Order: sequence, then structure tokens, then C-alpha cells
Amino acid sequence: MKKTKFFSLVIVLGLFIFFIQYDGAAKAWGIPESDSREFAKSVTSAPGKTLYVDGTQADIRITGTDQNQISVQAVVEVGDSSEEFLQQFLADTSLVLEPYGDGFRLKLRTPRDQRLDFERYRREVSGSRKRIPRRKLRFSLSAEIQITVPSEQSLTVSNRYGDIHIKGVGGTFYIDNSSGEVEINRCRGELDLRNSYAEVSVVDFTGPVFINNSSGAINLRNIAGKTEVHNSYKPINFDGIGSSLIIKSNSSEVIGRIVKGDCQVTTSYRKVDISGVEGRLEIEAPSSSVSVRAIRKEAVIKNSYNPVKVEDVGSFLRVHGQSSMVTAMDISKDVYIRSSYKEISVGGIGGSLEIDGSSSSVTARDVKGNATIRSSYRDILVERVDGWVDIDGNSCPVTVSDIKQQVDITSSYKLIQVKRVGGGLRVDGGSCSVTADDIGGDVDIVNSYKYVILKQTSGSIVVRGSSSPIEVSRIKRLPADGKIELTTTYKQIQLALPEDADVTLTATTRYGRIQSDFPVYLDSEDNKKIQIKLGKGNTIVRLETSGNIILKKE
Repeated sequence: MKKTKFFSLVIVLGLFIFFIQYDGAAKAWGIPESDSREFAKSVTSAPGKTLYVDGTQADIRITGTDQNQISVQAVVEVGDSSEEFLQQFLADTSLVLEPYGDGFRLKLRTPRDQRLDFERYRREVSGSRKRIPRRKLRFSLSAEIQITVPSEQSLTVSNRYGDIHIKGVGGTFYIDNSSGEVEINRCRGELDLRNSYAEVSVVDFTGPVFINNSSGAINLRNIAGKTEVHNSYKPINFDGIGSSLIIKSNSSEVIGRIVKGDCQVTTSYRKVDISGVEGRLEIEAPSSSVSVRAIRKEAVIKNSYNPVKVEDVGSFLRVHGQSSMVTAMDISKDVYIRSSYKEISVGGIGGSLEIDGSSSSVTARDVKGNATIRSSYRDILVERVDGWVDIDGNSCPVTVSDIKQQVDITSSYKLIQVKRVGGGLRVDGGSCSVTADDIGGDVDIVNSYKYVILKQTSGSIVVRGSSSPIEVSRIKRLPADGKIELTTTYKQIQLALPEDADVTLTATTRYGRIQSDFPVYLDSEDNKKIQIKLGKGNTIVRLETSGNIILKKE
């Protein structure tokens, strides 16, 4: 117990000695001291004049007032291990506000920016001839400048390593800053702003805006003028652009809403999310995910490797994607989509549709115009198209239904299913099974090795199969000047005809048998060919195969 009290006493005594000697120790170890100096300047100005803030390294705040006067309050704080140097440095520092060009120039002058050999100046002031090692240079400098100007005052500001805040000023603004935040609030006129490595924010600005902010974020809100921004690597956010908007970026996320004019966005590798554009939207964003909504005019999107989602476009849509999943809904006019390997899904298309999707699954629904689809190896589904449909699929399963006009399908190796077509149907399907139900026009099918099943047709029927079973039934209507030609090899043909049909039929088989529900006329000694005439015999029917032939009565 006594030992504990003894050690506690030693610790307390040591701390006491440390704090007593801290001032001397700090100087001995080179720990900086600090000192500051205040400045005040003012000059009578007038609306429309320009204030030049020249080459400062300070935090700057500029505020517009209803007085015709420029007033400046500045504080400069310096830190260094030499008290003599601090005093001399502040003595050699000045704030100048003087007439210049079409207005006035404000300049904060310090030995740091006036002397080319600042280290030599430091040695001279400190009374040392030795070169000071860089690791022992503990100099620090900070400055704050507060400026009030007439509310109609143009500004040209050159600054480094400090923040800039401007509020309630109208005029022509040229801001050149680096490594500091810039905020422009409730201003008007024209803005040309250059910055780097820190955030730029412009809020409630009336007039055109140009911003170049390398490696810095950009935030825009309520800009009533043409706007153009450039940056890299950091996000761009906007809300409410009253005219056109151009964004040119490298590897930056872009998120925003409400553009009254056209909108053009260039970026890469980061998300793009834009809504509420009243003009034309153009996006070029390789390796970026893209989401857009509520675009009044046309939209053109180029990207790769990431999804594209588009909703509610008032004109046409163009999407050029590489390995991009694409979803497009509620597009008022024509749609063109090119992508590969990923799913493409569209719906609610007010015009025609064209999809070029190498190795992409495709789903298309509710198209007012025509639909042209090219893909390979993946499923194609098309439903409810008011125009014609043209599908070119390589090894694609194809499902088509509720098409008002003609349907053309080319594919191979996979099942083709077609239902409820107002016009004709043409299929070129190597090694494809084909089923078709309720076809309003002529049917023309070429296939091999897989079955063809047709139901509820209303036009001529031509099926040219190789080793393909063929079945036709529930015929709605046989055109008086039409025909039915069903040919294949080695497989069975089954045809069901209405009891009151007007047909002249010839059926020939090489190796199979012929079975008929109708009275037949044998046209060969070996019963391999028959002829039938029903009613007026207006429709010519020809059946030919190496397999069996079955005629049914419905």
C-alpha cells in the first residue's frame, strides 16, 4: 500500500515538472509557436465593376450587399519554432486593395509567395547560416479573408489550398482554385469555375455555368442556365437544371434529376442514374450501369458489361451495349437495342422494335409497330405485336403469340411455338420442332428431323420436311385458290380435313401405308398412291412421304 502511494506521488511530481518546463522544452524541440495579424481594407465601388482576388492561399468568403463598397477583413496566422521569424514574417505580410483594370485588385502578400528562396529568407531572419533540414521545417500558414461587395459585382478569383464561398452576388465569375472546396450560393450571371481535389457546390444560380473540377465532386441544384461540367473519379450530382446539361467525366458516378433541355453524359466505370429530362438524352458510359426515367425526347445510350434500365421515353430509344443486360419499358416511338450475352427485355413500345442480341435471351411484349429480332443460343419470346415479326435466331427456342400481321422465323435445333397470328407464318427451322396454332394467313415451313404440328390454319399450307413427322388438324378455312403441300421423308403425315371440304387430293408414299376416312381412288397397283376429290375440288392437296399417310375426317 505504501509502495503504491509512493509511485503515484512520483508520477504526479513528474507531470508537474513537465508542465512547468513545457515552454522551454517546446522551443528546444522545435515545436511551432503561432501568431496572427488582422487586416482591414475598404474602397468605394459600383455595380458592374470587377474585383480581382489575385494569387491568394486563403479561405475566402465573398458576400453581396446593397452597399456600393468593397470591404475586406483578413486574418493571417503563422506557426514556426522561431518567435523572431514569426514577428518578421507578419511584419512583411500585407493586404493590398487597389484600382486595377475595370475595377479593383485584392492581393494578400506574404514572404512565402514573394520570395523565390523562402528558406534563405527564413535563415536570415532567424540569424542562422546553416541550411535547415526539411524534416525540421515546422512552418505553417493559414489565412481567412471575408469580403463584402456590391450585389452586382463581377469576380475573378485565383486561389490555392483554401476554400471559397460566394453568396448573393451577380456578375461574371471566373474562379481558379485548387485543393479547396468551392461553394456558390444564390448568385447570378455567368460562372466559369476551375478547381481540383475538393468538392464544388453550386446552388440557386441564374445563368450559364461551366465547371472543371479534376478529381473533385460536383453538386448542382437549381441552375437556371446552360450547364457544362468536367471532372474525374468523384461523384456528380444535380437537381434542377433550367437549360441544357453537358457532363464529361472519367470514372465518376453521375446521379441527377430534372433537366429542362438536352442532357449529354460521358463517364465510365461508375453508376449513371438520370430522370426527368425534357430534351434529348445521350449517355456514353463504358463499364457503367445506366438507369434513366422520364425522358421527354429521344434517348441514346452506349455502355458495356453492366445493366441498362430505361423507362418512359417520349420518343425513340437507341441502346448500344456490349455484354449488357437491357430493360426498356414504355417507349413512345421506335426502339433499337444491340447487346450480347445478357438478357434483353422490352415492353410497351409505341413504334417499331429492332433487337440485335448475340447470345442474348430476348423478351418483347406490347409492340405497336414491327419487331425484328436477331439472337443466338438463348430463348426468344415475343407477345402482342401490332405489326409483323421477323426473328433470326441461331439455335434459339422461339415462342411467339398474338401477332396481328406476318411472322417470319429462322432458327435451328430448338422448339418453335407460334400462336394467334393474324397474317401468314414462314418458318425456316433446321432440326427444329414447330408447333403453330390459329394462323390467319398462309403457312410455309421448312424443317428437318423434328415434328411439325399445325392447328386452326386459314390459308394455304406448305411444309417441306426432311425426316419430319407432320400433323395438320382443325383447319378453319381452306382458300378456294389455295393449296396444301405436305412433303417429308421416312416419317408419317397426318392430315385432318373438314367433312365438307372442297379439295382434290393426291397422296403418295414409297414404303408406308395409306389410311383414309374418305373414299379413295387407288392410283397404283401396290396401293402406294391414292386420289380423292371432295366437293368441287377447288383446293389442291398433295401429300408425299416415305412413311405412313393418315387422312382423318373432322
